[in-house]
Amino acid sequence: MCGRFMLTSDQAEIAALFGVQTPHMIPERYNIAPTQPVLVIREADTQVFGTRGARELAALEWNFVPEWAKEKNTKPLINARVETIEAKPSFRSSIKRRRCLVPFNGWYEWKSVNGKKQPYFIQKVGANGLNELAAFAGVWSTWHGPDGEFWLETFAIITAEATGPLRATHHRKPLVVKPADYDRWLMPHDPLPPTFLKSFDWEAEGAFHSKPVSTRVNSIRFDDPACLNPPEEEKQPSLF
Repeated sequence: MCGRFMLTSDQAEIAALFGVQTPHMIPERYNIAPTQPVLVIREADTQVFGTRGARELAALEWNFVPEWAKEKNTKPLINARVETIEAKPSFRSSIKRRRCLVPFNGWYEWKSVNGKKQPYFIQKVGANGLNELAAFAGVWSTWHGPDGEFWLETFAIITAEATGPLRATHHRKPLVVKPADYDRWLMPHDPLPPTFLKSFDWEAEGAFHSKPVSTRVNSIRFDDPACLNPPEEEKQPSLF
């Protein structure tokens, strides 16, 4: 799954990779958590931009709320399984018409080590080493509330079963879209071609590096580079 992630690339790098305008400063985020506003890239409204295929950068809440929901989720809905996304009522409209890219520089997973939950940081290995900017596959929705009084845009990250190296940290993984497929991922289809999701060559698990990090990331109060520090060494009992 994907429950926390990091985005530290600057405006110029985000603009260059995704082909979007970044008029405002983008702060470094080391511990992005569910229900927070998060940057995504999606196809722009043709009524505003005039041409299909234009992209925009938008801030959406990481907690998918279906457009038809009578009330907001009491438990955040942050991931969507690729195996069932086309059939699930919550996602079957968005997977056809409202797909997005979620930029990131790495994500966190937790696994049990010596009876304790140890966080791991996973990042893409690129031509220039670690910390390469990439994008999760996502879906988004607009919710207007039970009486149409709200305008809340939300999203979820799509996950799949981990079958390679990433399974060592978690049995699920977020799907990462290759840059060559950005246009195809963002273009709406209704109906969705039967083999659409299976036609993507997602980033391979071998393209990612995993390392244990500080339990500081466990708390959303902390959102700084120290979240990536090595695990704290267990204190040795004093003999005196």
